[in-house]
Amino acid sequence: MVEALCWETQSKIHVSYAGKNRRLSCFCPDEHCLVRVYPKTIKNTFFYAEEGHVTGCPNEAESHSDPLQPGEAKPKPSILPPPPIPNCLGMPPRPQRRMPPSKEQLIALSRTAKASRPLYPATMSKIVDAWFMMPETEREAHSLTINDHQWNYQSAFTYIRYLQNDINILDCENHIIYGDATVSRGKHYYFLSSIKRFLFNGESLPLRFDVPIRNPCLNNLADYVGQQVLFFWRGAIPAINAKHTAYQFLQPDDTRLRGLIIHPFQST
Repeated sequence: MVEALCWETQSKIHVSYAGKNRRLSCFCPDEHCLVRVYPKTIKNTFFYAEEGHVTGCPNEAESHSDPLQPGEAKPKPSILPPPPIPNCLGMPPRPQRRMPPSKEQLIALSRTAKASRPLYPATMSKIVDAWFMMPETEREAHSLTINDHQWNYQSAFTYIRYLQNDINILDCENHIIYGDATVSRGKHYYFLSSIKRFLFNGESLPLRFDVPIRNPCLNNLADYVGQQVLFFWRGAIPAINAKHTAYQFLQPDDTRLRGLIIHPFQST
């Protein structure tokens, strides 16, 4: 069992998320059962009910008979489920709920959440990895929430190559923008420069990220010098630099949900 109702998030959640947030109150999602469940890890992580599920619950652990000991049922070996695909950028807010839910409240939550996918929040890095590995034909089928906006893996990512050259159209807070870039090395910095250009006073300028060679914040950038890469950005709209030579990316202090990520180039 890898999905359960969560009282704090008011949704179903995946056990991979519950395993990292063990203070969450989780319950069997079957409305005829609704027993309290907890994340447990043996060979894999799953939800278990300390006092067992209600008889007949579809989430009750299956068992099989041992041919060497007829009549004795043993737990059926669990099958390792596929890793979940993140569907929320960042950690959702946890409402303060001082009183435990009533049975009626859990039944209502079970019915509301029945058709939804379990919540599985993740960092920007994990979401970009999921996008990168996902076949393009499947991206529209997987939901992704950013800043309470309900997107999917197709609509949440904006490929900048075919956009107009007005920098103000970039919605970098509610989307993850991505594009092609080249990597070069100067005397004191590595430079990542977008192939796509944006207008400034009649000139076409790239988006650029400067990384100090002595203290790189992107450790793998040196491996791509002279190559083309694919970059992903979420954060403030890049602003024109002091020399008016590029729109500058400024890496935020906390890069879990924002910032710049690069991958080897692939055609899109």
